[in-house]
Amino acid sequence: MDAAGKTVSVVIATYNGSVFIRSQLESVISQSFKPLEVIISDDGSTDDTLAIVRSVASHCDIPIIIKVNAVNLGFRDNFLAASLDAKGDFIAFCDQDDIWDLTKLECAAAYFCNKNISLIVHSAASLEQSTGRLVKFSQGIRQAGIKPPLSYDPWLTFFGFSIVFRRELLYLADINARFTDFIAPKEKIAHDRWIMFLGQVVGETAELDLPLVKYRQHAANLFGDGRRGRKANAQKPIQVFDDYISATSGMIDVIRDLPHDTVADFPLFDRAKALHFFQRALRQLECRRGVYVTRHRGLALWSVIGNIRSGIYRSVHSDTVRWRSIARDLKFCLTRS
Repeated sequence: MDAAGKTVSVVIATYNGSVFIRSQLESVISQSFKPLEVIISDDGSTDDTLAIVRSVASHCDIPIIIKVNAVNLGFRDNFLAASLDAKGDFIAFCDQDDIWDLTKLECAAAYFCNKNISLIVHSAASLEQSTGRLVKFSQGIRQAGIKPPLSYDPWLTFFGFSIVFRRELLYLADINARFTDFIAPKEKIAHDRWIMFLGQVVGETAELDLPLVKYRQHAANLFGDGRRGRKANAQKPIQVFDDYISATSGMIDVIRDLPHDTVADFPLFDRAKALHFFQRALRQLECRRGVYVTRHRGLALWSVIGNIRSGIYRSVHSDTVRWRSIARDLKFCLTRS
């Protein structure tokens, strides 16, 4: 089944996922909008993951393509490398331990024919494995709608399980030359943050206020659902700024080097506007970093005041004031010697 001839490939990166992979695969192959294919890329599982996948594939009428990596790639590169083999017009990332609503791809397919849309994202339901309790995980989506390019914070991402994206995004830049991850600076940018970055630069994003995935919370999760928050590195704020500055500089380099014919696939792409957007974000980071390297409290406070006056604390995507950033910088000034 497709939407005016458009198709979607599902890409699942697996690693020792035998506990949940069968139920997840069954929710994928039972979709009301059938995927063109399901690509399983295994990263060296030592449990029964591959046996279960092969068992499901043996009686499935949807092609299930199984890849086994010669070396462990890690989930970031595993997802992206496997996606390069996809043949669908759109690609849906799929974690090995979630459960898809059976209408997930059907809901996404409603936007497949809109050439301006590069990303389709949705909310989820967080499933506490120990209690069975479901909690809506909105990811900030308040209502269904379409957002224009550059509508999001430069460092925001939607979780990979909630993203369906146009396949052409993969070929805009070399995945092996990705910039460092501002969340995990020892790694290249994660697959979902990479696709989110490219997608919001070149096209529109369709938001669905529908919990189309049950996202399992369990001891083996790589990341939580965001409700628990991430502790800031209070001991090394300068290093945190340096990590974000490095990543944002990398974003600017990618935008500058995007192919000249990018508008052929993404007609809304505006290179000058995108560069200005991320250059403003970079300047904000650099100016805020200046507060933390100032030696004296009075000078640090004066730097914050200067940043406020010059609009440094205004979000580049919405022009709203980042009150928490102001409060954090003021707290640093007031607590230093």
